[in-house]
Parts: sequence; C-alpha cells; structure tokens
Amino acid sequence: MVFRIKVDRENFDAAESNGAVDGLFQGRLGLFAYVELGSEMDYIPQPRDNPRTEYRVFRSCNIFFAASVEQLDANEFDGETFNVTVIIYC
Repeated sequence: MVFRIKVDRENFDAAESNGAVDGLFQGRLGLFAYVELGSEMDYIPQPRDNPRTEYRVFRSCNIFFAASVEQLDANEFDGETFNVTVIIYC
C-alpha cells in the first residue's frame, strides 16, 4: 500500500533515508502525519502527477496519525501504520 503525504518545502528538501517528516495525510487538512522514513527509491512518474509538484518515494516507513498539529507535537497519535511505502510531495 502506498500513502501520500503533503509536506512543506523545508521538509521535502531535508527528507533523507531513515529520517522523519511531518505533513498532511493525502494533503487533507485535519489529518496530520509524522513519518519515520525508510530507504529512498527512485520515483517513477505517474500519469496523473501534477507537473508543478515534486515527488519522492520511500519504502519501509512508519506513519503516525493525529487530528491536530498540537497532538502531533505532543506525540499523541490517533493511529499508526507500519512498513508501508510513502510518497512525499510539495
């Protein structure tokens, strides 16, 4: 399963294998995610990709979900999923 996480430019540029990023799950406001990144792979463009958006893909990631930034900052997660592929974009 592949999850998409919208991140800001700073997180996108700083992302690295075995690092971590914060963002919006599937780009939806109100569904925040903290992602422990696995190893980065080459991104293969998809037909429905936005040409003005940049993408990176990581596998073997862990995602922790929260309803607010405050919950995310306090490590109070509402859900989690492990060992998944994540596409980050901005």
